[in-house]
Amino acid sequence: MLRTLHSAPVVTALDTLPEHVAADVMKVMHLRAFRRGSVLFDQGEEPRAIFFVETGRVKWHKVSEDGNEQILQVAEPGQAVGLVALLDRKPYIAAATALEEVTAWVLTIADFDRMVATHPVLALQVMQLLGDGVRWLLEHVHAMSHRNAHERVSSVLIRKAEAAEDGVRVIPLTHQEIAHLAGMARETVSRVLSDFQRRGAVRLTRSAVMLLDATRFYAPAERRKLG
Repeated sequence: MLRTLHSAPVVTALDTLPEHVAADVMKVMHLRAFRRGSVLFDQGEEPRAIFFVETGRVKWHKVSEDGNEQILQVAEPGQAVGLVALLDRKPYIAAATALEEVTAWVLTIADFDRMVATHPVLALQVMQLLGDGVRWLLEHVHAMSHRNAHERVSSVLIRKAEAAEDGVRVIPLTHQEIAHLAGMARETVSRVLSDFQRRGAVRLTRSAVMLLDATRFYAPAERRKLG
């Protein structure tokens, strides 16, 4: 049976579309699977499509001329990557790579143009998504430039925490991925995480960070001020 847009995780990216528009968009999209490490699109590549993540996580990252990587965002189910190319039709400003097994709905730019000609409301929705992305990046840059190491790492952990079946919140990121998101060296992040573990805020495993008590991100004196 044909799935509708509103029955898939992509609904969180395009959830305000009328049902008939959603049905038409779904008809022109196709679902693709990507293995861990697969590149959805590369930095500098001519734009061809946007990708709506259904399962798994995709990192949107930029590599400088000296080879340093900066993760701009980790897109999760319901989020999109490649939207900027719809605005200026210039090469992708950053790459998108699967952090794990990923499935994503693909909407080619050519199909997007045809859909917009028929359903202008789709353009308005994409503009809202772009606006949300720009707002998040500006807030992220401001926060990272005005916070110390502990505050920057805790901000990433809280933002990326996912609820597990046992009620514990899990951050399924490596120390390196957290470092990229926080704009810090991995060694610094590892020291901060070890400090958080000593405080009882987190429990560290080989593949993830378990968030136990976010109030313990703060030193005892800071917790007394908050409480």
